[in-house]
Amino acid sequence: MSKRPEAGVSLCLPCKVEHVRDGDTVVVSLNLKWAIRLIDCWAPEVNTKEGVDARLAAVEALQSADELFVEIPNAKHVEQLLRNLTFDRIPGRLWLSDQETLGEVMVNRGHATRERQ
Repeated sequence: MSKRPEAGVSLCLPCKVEHVRDGDTVVVSLNLKWAIRLIDCWAPEVNTKEGVDARLAAVEALQSADELFVEIPNAKHVEQLLRNLTFDRIPGRLWLSDQETLGEVMVNRGHATRERQ
């Protein structure tokens, strides 16, 4: 279990979910929409039954969160954000509470693994 960094530290900002792409990619909005590739889990691809189940599990977990924060580790400058892009996604964590990330929930519920398979 982790502890969410305070807002303003390590670029951790309140956000809203716009769309869940799959079990490990969520589009969030601050002033712009950002696709966040969760760095603390790997979920099956959405074109499989397991991937569809993982996406639905992510949607369910997000619906029960009162307040969300997106964390982009080691990103103090915009240039670092751009260097960290994977396809059109920014690697980061989505915090459901002060103590739990969406990635941890996905792993704990068996819809993702901690490492790439």
